[in-house]
Amino acid sequence: MYLRAARALDPPLERVAIPFAGRPGEGSEVVVYVRKPRGVARPPVVVQWGGVDSFKEERQPIAERFLEGGFATVSIDMPGTGESPLKGSVDAERQYTPVFAWLRAQPDLDGARIVALGGSFGGYWATKLAHTHHADLTAVCCWGGGAHLVFQPEWTARSRYADSYLNDLTESRGNSLGIPSYDDYVAFVPRLSLLEQGLVDGPSAPLLLVNGKGDTQTPIEDFYFLMEHGAPKAARIFPGGHMGQTPETLPTIVRWLRAQVDRGQ
Repeated sequence: MYLRAARALDPPLERVAIPFAGRPGEGSEVVVYVRKPRGVARPPVVVQWGGVDSFKEERQPIAERFLEGGFATVSIDMPGTGESPLKGSVDAERQYTPVFAWLRAQPDLDGARIVALGGSFGGYWATKLAHTHHADLTAVCCWGGGAHLVFQPEWTARSRYADSYLNDLTESRGNSLGIPSYDDYVAFVPRLSLLEQGLVDGPSAPLLLVNGKGDTQTPIEDFYFLMEHGAPKAARIFPGGHMGQTPETLPTIVRWLRAQVDRGQ
């Protein structure tokens, strides 16, 4: 139904299925929605996604703001959600590799100026990509995601019934990881830590950290943790809870990412 309605979008939306070399039991393609701003030759590209309960179809309002900023937009489902070809895992960032390669091959897109934006739990994947795929990315924004402390047993228990979420947060996150029970979730997720994986002190694309100061789903202390490791980070903390939703939050992100791609021209 969304794709039928999308026929009326201006600029138009294109559904692209990019081949993916999945493992046994995984999918064979990564599905993305691509839109290109009118009147811009070879625009920079933002690849953007949400969290455990947000799908690429719902990213349209955010895509509109980036289109206004002169970006082409690629909306994708994070690992373990929507049409993602695989469950979240210790190396599920694999799904983004063919997307970046496809973008570099498009003559009407600037594959040398790609930025990424992940929201909520998807911010974790954005932060990880800033490290694992730093050569592919001009800049990255983690909007409301964690990196290390969010996966520790103490925070898992504290945030399980966060006041900003409608049900058991660990159940929703566990579903994206293919983990059926709370105990299994608690046992597994420390392996997702970017400290545990040895990434936080390595090379990174320029990284902007954005969240609400009072987030009860993701500890704001994870941003301090990231700023204490590796390359210097940019950060903007807003009032309020998860995602720091204010009228200035998304415009701030768009402006920062735009400044990063303009710097490389």
